[in-house]
Amino acid sequence: MTQALRVGRIAALNMYPVYHHLEQAAGPDLEFTDGHPTELNELLLGGGLDVSAVSSIEWARNAPELRLLPAASITAHGAVDSIRLFSRVPFAEVRTVAVTPHSATSVALLRVLTGSRPEPFRILETDPQKALERHDGVLLIGDEALEAERAGLAPHSTDLAEIWRERSGLPMVFAVWVARRDVASGPRERLAGLLRDALSGYRDDPEAVVHAAAERFPFPVDFIRGYFGRLRYGFGDAERAGLLAFCEEAHRAGLLEAMPAEADLTAA
Repeated sequence: MTQALRVGRIAALNMYPVYHHLEQAAGPDLEFTDGHPTELNELLLGGGLDVSAVSSIEWARNAPELRLLPAASITAHGAVDSIRLFSRVPFAEVRTVAVTPHSATSVALLRVLTGSRPEPFRILETDPQKALERHDGVLLIGDEALEAERAGLAPHSTDLAEIWRERSGLPMVFAVWVARRDVASGPRERLAGLLRDALSGYRDDPEAVVHAAAERFPFPVDFIRGYFGRLRYGFGDAERAGLLAFCEEAHRAGLLEAMPAEADLTAA
């Protein structure tokens, strides 16, 4: 019997439009593991997964060991709501930050956008409200950021994807789909095909996905519909350009030792 392909599944609302259809199309040859982006990054790099959506910065840092699947991503072409810095002071005045332990790309993006102005970031280890008593700001992602925004966690709330778009004119690619180099081409190409089918299914009937998500996540239908409308899941020329620009900025900021090879941006 052929061994199942071990696939990472980001357990958050933002990736549901992909996983909704991927789950339906998957057979016994796909085995899912749920986790936050940083958990899936570690599992993939450690050999515990074969394929996953992973933080863009971690793909860039480990490009020689991974193969990019240019079939899907999680991308913002402007404000996205779920990658936010909540702060007691305006964004330009933030000096101390506690950052989520769940996202590598968002933390790197915050450093790119703020430069050397803030002190070294601290990992968020307590309730965000309590952390704001000791820090100027806290960086939250995913469902936690969405809930904090709705609750009005702090006087100031800054959407990092919106700032990136204003400064670069390009989309911000937060996660890409990659496979380990030792995964055979057949299973890799099958998953890439399933990802493309999943995106087509979502585009053909987005309302079905919105209502299915409302049954699984603690957000109302109208909120989910608007949120999904601010995300993009494909990987085309615009996303490739945005990913390359982010890598260049991360490299310039000392967050990325070496730029991925040009072939790594296109190889499947």
